[in-house]
Amino acid sequence: MDIKTNTKNFRLVFSGLMVAIATVLSLFKFELPFGGSITIFSLVPLVLVAQMYGLGWGFLAATVYGFIQMVLGLDNFAYVSGPAAYAMVFLFDYVLAFSMMGLSAVTRKIQSRSVAAALGALLGCLLRFLCHFVSGCTVWREYAQGWEAPAFISDGLLSPALLPYTYSFTYNCIYMVPETILTVIGSAIFCTILFEVMKIDVNAKLEK
Repeated sequence: MDIKTNTKNFRLVFSGLMVAIATVLSLFKFELPFGGSITIFSLVPLVLVAQMYGLGWGFLAATVYGFIQMVLGLDNFAYVSGPAAYAMVFLFDYVLAFSMMGLSAVTRKIQSRSVAAALGALLGCLLRFLCHFVSGCTVWREYAQGWEAPAFISDGLLSPALLPYTYSFTYNCIYMVPETILTVIGSAIFCTILFEVMKIDVNAKLEK
């Protein structure tokens, strides 16, 4: 298939399509009983953009996606109050959190396409997890008081000083671990296929 993927017009159309697909996939999710949700490959399109066009464009596409997710999740702002809390939710639960997926581009020059995509997806998801962890330790820490901790967590980690951190880490792990696994696997598979079908060269210069 002879497709010129290194033109500005194709980059714009492809990136817009990937953000749209990611948004649609994010609507089909499995809600977990203790909070959070798991989607099927909703972050993979963002990894594809980053792997194809690099850090700047990947970060931009992921940030746009983050804004869309914020609009879709506006009801969550009703659970917090005050400018600082709104800013934290805005950044660490949505815009900054999802923009981290754009950093999956840092591995794009690795020769093995599947390895590059998998490692990039893993990095992006880990950084997204870190953002949610910060939000959980700060904005959402009050919910730790009524949290029923799993039996395997030691009492020492449930002390008043550590409880917000244990709560945030556990809560976010419950949905981010399976989400990360799916994203890593999906990115490795679909990125390999896409690069092979479209004959993409990450070193090719962008044309007008």
